[in-house]
Amino acid sequence: MIHQILHRSKGSNMCFHKQLFQYMMDLVPQIPIIFLIDFVRYVLFAGLAFLVFYIWKHPFQHRKIQEKNAKPSQFRKEFLYSVSSVLVYTSVTLIVFLFRKYGYFKFYGRIEDHGWGYLILSMILIFVIQDFYFYWTHRLMHTRWLYKRVHKIHHDSVTPSPWTAYSFSPWEALIHSLIMPIVAMSFPIHPLALMIFMTFQIIRNVLGHSGYEIFPSWMGTNKVLKLVNSNTNHDMHHQSFRYNFGLYTTVWDYLFGTVHPEYEKTFAEITNRKPERRELQESI
Repeated sequence: MIHQILHRSKGSNMCFHKQLFQYMMDLVPQIPIIFLIDFVRYVLFAGLAFLVFYIWKHPFQHRKIQEKNAKPSQFRKEFLYSVSSVLVYTSVTLIVFLFRKYGYFKFYGRIEDHGWGYLILSMILIFVIQDFYFYWTHRLMHTRWLYKRVHKIHHDSVTPSPWTAYSFSPWEALIHSLIMPIVAMSFPIHPLALMIFMTFQIIRNVLGHSGYEIFPSWMGTNKVLKLVNSNTNHDMHHQSFRYNFGLYTTVWDYLFGTVHPEYEKTFAEITNRKPERRELQESI
């Protein structure tokens, strides 16, 4: 009897391993597709922002946050690290796909199963969870031990550019990428919600590192809208390191006392600058 049970158990394990191996092989053709989706999204939006802010004589020239400019060598370094980050994101996505087969993640394929209202709500939930997750992991990465080993590469870009958006060490890229399995284990997600959110996050990330402020001055005096993270806010983080850890909002920075003491003043100064006559003529 015991022999039969052991025999069945051994056969069951062999069957499971065979199915797992087969499913892994089925995922192999998707690797370049997954990589290209994230890579093209990065290149498209970072490249577009670089074209607008660094090549075109745009209307925001008088709103440059830092006086100094990043060097071409920095752009190349940022791009190479960004490729490595996309490789990490691809690996995590494949692991999620693999374990989804065995019911570990709550993806669903038909919008009708939960409705459009739930789809919108799920995107808001992802937004809130990532904003909270980013704030605390970001603060942890600024502790001495983790900063040197994990976060320093991103801060080598003291004057950020659009290409800085994905310029992380592999370890930092892994930390950021874990948001996907975290939310996918928490509640049902439709791929459309994830795709829209991922597109939003890269656009916001690129703009936050653009080096120019695009938000209106009155946003800084509105009690609600001042909680939206500005480009100035994150740029000041790259300069000072000790403040402004938020991603999409400043909620957690205000709540836990980590807003830069000069942030509101700096934002007001930058957004109230008047363009020079030469800049107005060039932008026409």
